[in-house]
Amino acid sequence: MSTSPAVLDARPAPTPRRTALGVSRAEFRWLMWPPLIFFVVALGLPMFTLVMQSLEGGGGAYAGMFAVPAFVGSLWRTLLMAVVTMVLTMVLGAAYGLAIAASPTWLRLALLAALMLSLWTSVMVRSFGWMLLELPKGGIYWFLGLFGLADEPLEIYQTTFGMYPAMVAVMLPFAVLPVMSALQSIDREQLNAASVFGAGPLLTFRIVTWPQMLPSVISGGVLVFVMSLGFYVTPLLLGGPSNMTVSGVINQQLNTANRPDLGAAMSILLVGGTMLIYLVADRLFKVSEKWG
Repeated sequence: MSTSPAVLDARPAPTPRRTALGVSRAEFRWLMWPPLIFFVVALGLPMFTLVMQSLEGGGGAYAGMFAVPAFVGSLWRTLLMAVVTMVLTMVLGAAYGLAIAASPTWLRLALLAALMLSLWTSVMVRSFGWMLLELPKGGIYWFLGLFGLADEPLEIYQTTFGMYPAMVAVMLPFAVLPVMSALQSIDREQLNAASVFGAGPLLTFRIVTWPQMLPSVISGGVLVFVMSLGFYVTPLLLGGPSNMTVSGVINQQLNTANRPDLGAAMSILLVGGTMLIYLVADRLFKVSEKWG
């Protein structure tokens, strides 16, 4: 008995293998090309240019940059600045996130609007705004004068103390957003169960809320620390020459000292150190998971 060719060809076609995103491997490869090209153009080419520029003169810039006193001093100053900014931002970010979660609707919307407005405003604009506040007879002096608390001009402009409020204000949204996400994911039944078993607000916060928001607080703090390592505009405007960061020294080498090789070597050290810190922090605290 002969078998019809149509019967032989009636077998189901093989199903293409699909990834966790629900697309086939071929589709996934095509989808990966645009971000890879963007990554190469936006980051790879500038980094390659910096490396080539730093190697001018035989690569002596990598050893020579540590012979620049301003650069060595700026390294420790930048690290300390980033740590202080991180700690202050973590504390205020956790408090701000809790305030948004616990506030009535109208106040929650106002707090969110203020946060988003700060995030969407240019760093330069925000830094100039803080500069106008901190001038000897600026906005803070005027406000204190209304209550008779300021008899003489203030001396906080271009000081170490004066730059931290502005830096924290710039970085605050990056600490608040992961905390908000963590608070929204808390199961309300856990809060109700704690209340049923007699736990007060403080005890409920300590045993239910805080353990679930702590990873997000740490994640936001790590991101703030990494971003603070590259601060340039805010410390320059509000901290003055005595608070020069690594970015400021790099700018001096490129535009004032006419040593682009030193500036390129310093830039590579800053980028490489920042990436290393982030990778270690991501390994320990899963930062990337909190930010998707």
